[in-house]
Amino acid sequence: MINRILLRIKVIQILFSYYKSNSKDVNDAKNELTISLDKTYELYMLLLRLAVEVSDYAKTRKESIAKRCQMAGDANFDSGEKIPADFLAENKVAQQLAENETLNKFLEEHKLSWNKHPEIINSLYAEALSSQAYETAEASEHDYDCDRRFLRGFYKSVVTSNKMLTEELEGMSIYWNDDTETVISFIMKTIARYEETTPNDYELMPKFSDPTDETFALTLLTKVIYNQTEYDELIMTHIKNWDKDRIAFMDKIILQTAIAELFAFPHIPIVVTLNEYVELSKYYSTPRSSTFINGVLDAIVKDLKEQNKLTKVAVITPKTR
Repeated sequence: MINRILLRIKVIQILFSYYKSNSKDVNDAKNELTISLDKTYELYMLLLRLAVEVSDYAKTRKESIAKRCQMAGDANFDSGEKIPADFLAENKVAQQLAENETLNKFLEEHKLSWNKHPEIINSLYAEALSSQAYETAEASEHDYDCDRRFLRGFYKSVVTSNKMLTEELEGMSIYWNDDTETVISFIMKTIARYEETTPNDYELMPKFSDPTDETFALTLLTKVIYNQTEYDELIMTHIKNWDKDRIAFMDKIILQTAIAELFAFPHIPIVVTLNEYVELSKYYSTPRSSTFINGVLDAIVKDLKEQNKLTKVAVITPKTR
């Protein structure tokens, strides 16, 4: 689940904290990175459970409204409350997630639940009823595909924008501040893979997209820390028309990490590394950072190539017969 893009972000965040704390213990940084990655996966599982909680709550509200109508002796009794449609109250994908063995086991082992946060479930339910996803589903034929599409729309438009949820997640873990949007994109992919025949023992997304990804992140982190002085000298040598004393702290970290990746991972194409870190700078540093970082990295790569100090292994794709 956790891909290279998110891993790079995590490494940069840990480096920022590591430098600010003036720590000298590399193991502290490595432990923090490992915890941060674990917490991201916990968030994936916890947010996935929201589909079950909101659907169950909708079913409870539907039954409550029906009971009030029955007590009033009038099927058309106006309860003053919107009756949730079946694609919410009886959502088949949510029902499958409720029985998913991997999800239930993980939540139990890590003691994760929404039991103490009924106000969040209530808020998400209310927003779901007035969402575009709900309106679209209402106009569609109710079948399994409708349930699946609604649930994906619910995460995309309701969960991502719910302020109460965002504030609560920030309070629950400092590691979740920037993870929600990315994690929800993985949840939407998970839901898209569900079919009516999907069994209860269906394996959800693993923690890492590739078995080597955790090693990639830890190696990248340690390379930056061990070679910080060398990388800083390389950066300063290639800064032109910029005030060296006014380089943003985050820009320096992004450059250090990009240089570490250029040296440590010969199988990653140069253009991939450059593009990834320039893109990261647009979200995690100053408005001028992307132009600055792009220029400095281009100059560094050019010089390293001329000095034969940058070795890259060509990735050969087998031809299809």
